[in-house]
Amino acid sequence: MASKNDELSATTTYLKQLGEIYKHECLGSKKKESCHQLGEFYMAVEKDPGKAKDIYKMACEELGLMESCFALANLHLTQRDFRDPEEALRLYTKACDSNQPGACNNAGLIYQSGIEDSPINKDMKKAMEFFDRGCKEGNRNGCFNLSAIYLTGKNGIEKDMKKAFALSLKSCELGHPWSCANVSRMYMLGDGVEKNLKEAEKYKKLAKKHSGYEINL
Repeated sequence: MASKNDELSATTTYLKQLGEIYKHECLGSKKKESCHQLGEFYMAVEKDPGKAKDIYKMACEELGLMESCFALANLHLTQRDFRDPEEALRLYTKACDSNQPGACNNAGLIYQSGIEDSPINKDMKKAMEFFDRGCKEGNRNGCFNLSAIYLTGKNGIEKDMKKAFALSLKSCELGHPWSCANVSRMYMLGDGVEKNLKEAEKYKKLAKKHSGYEINL
């Protein structure tokens, strides 16, 4: 029976070999997917954001891989050493324009709050446009974030419970637990939809299923 040290050694050897394969296929053959996987390898295994950034940048700008543009934008937004909100927004927009729905949602989040100490100001109209684009491409967070704006009606946006319900329902169908909870509550209260306690209970159970725990309404 293999010891824990043997298993660890085997895992280390496997990961090292995997990294070499990604390097060969990316740097040698310029395979898009392998380049992105190499960036992920540098982030997750080698814990080296600097190497990951260089690979993501190459895959994004030279190979046109929008998944890497998205990942590079995340680094520019979250990593202190590479922080550049304007570049992050540019990359999110570029990826969104190429049907990367998560990038649309993240661009929306930036505009929803703005970024302190940067030229990026809060712009709810742009935020809603990006959330809508992400939602239409099947991003559950985009649908949820847009539904929340219509649900609360803040920041000069008129409350619209029917739109909030439709967006919450779509987001729930895409697996967002809090959207399912909102749908349940709206059915319970008759907000934006006809009151229906049976449907309220159905979506409450879906919220629990998607979240893994009971959500109090």
